[in-house]
Amino acid sequence: MTTEFIWFFSVMAAIMLFLHGLAAFSDEVTRLGGDRLHALLKQITRTDWRGAIVGAIATAVVQSSSAVTSMALGLAHSKALTQRGAIAIMIGANVGTTLTAWLVAMKVEGLGPVFVTLGGLWSLMGIRPWRAYGKAVFYFGLIFLALDLIGQGLAPLAQSNYIAEWHSLLESPVIALLFGALLTAIVQSSSVVSGLAVLLVLQGVIAPQVAVWMVAGSNVGTTSTALLASGVLDTVARKLALLNTAFNVFGVLLFSTVLQPVVHYVLASNLAPIEQVAMVHTVFNLITALVTLMLLPLVWSKIELWLMAKETNNLV
Repeated sequence: MTTEFIWFFSVMAAIMLFLHGLAAFSDEVTRLGGDRLHALLKQITRTDWRGAIVGAIATAVVQSSSAVTSMALGLAHSKALTQRGAIAIMIGANVGTTLTAWLVAMKVEGLGPVFVTLGGLWSLMGIRPWRAYGKAVFYFGLIFLALDLIGQGLAPLAQSNYIAEWHSLLESPVIALLFGALLTAIVQSSSVVSGLAVLLVLQGVIAPQVAVWMVAGSNVGTTSTALLASGVLDTVARKLALLNTAFNVFGVLLFSTVLQPVVHYVLASNLAPIEQVAMVHTVFNLITALVTLMLLPLVWSKIELWLMAKETNNLV
């Protein structure tokens, strides 16, 4: 086998570890929470702001906005969560997903092997009723271990002769935006794409000016999971998924227009390039969430009428 062949599958294997680590960690946390988590969500999402905070914290914990938005849709479908509560959670989810970019930007290295070892031992040798929590710790460590492996695998790209042509193509904001959205739709995780964007900047493969547009695109691409999940639910759930997409598209419109001065200010700051990307990601999602939460009470009556139109019209 050629060196390029081995390198490609080494990087892909690391990405697969990251994807499956995220999915398994999310499943474990959701399973451990169970009915108590559902009841707690319904109780503390009585206001838009509290719902958004819950969405942000839940996403920061499970490291997957896709999982949290899909769970919100499922809870709304089963009447365990109000429609407005589900919307608030989905608004906050994008804020929580920015944690991944910061973890990579802060170069949180070496934690992966520690948590994998501790979690593995805990799940095998711990007190039996508590062994399930060891699996969550194990998968949490697997996420960081995979990030380290991805970073090591991407390092040779910075010296590749092909990168200059690829980078010049992505210098177009529209292309970088679409690339981020498409890649996120494929891997079904904005955390993967935002983390990958920071890693590419860290390795000198792409510039921060390119990475921020990729990250913005990932916000749109991540809505594909909720759209797919809503396909097997009722009309209201499908409409909520469409609202989630509309919210993320609105955020990208803000990013590409009124937020550009803020983006340029951050990119011109004294922060390290990887920290610039993480900061833009955070500011972008935070401002979008704040603006949407302030607009929600003003437009809720119309949204509610549209959601409840299923009584006379089954069309989405």
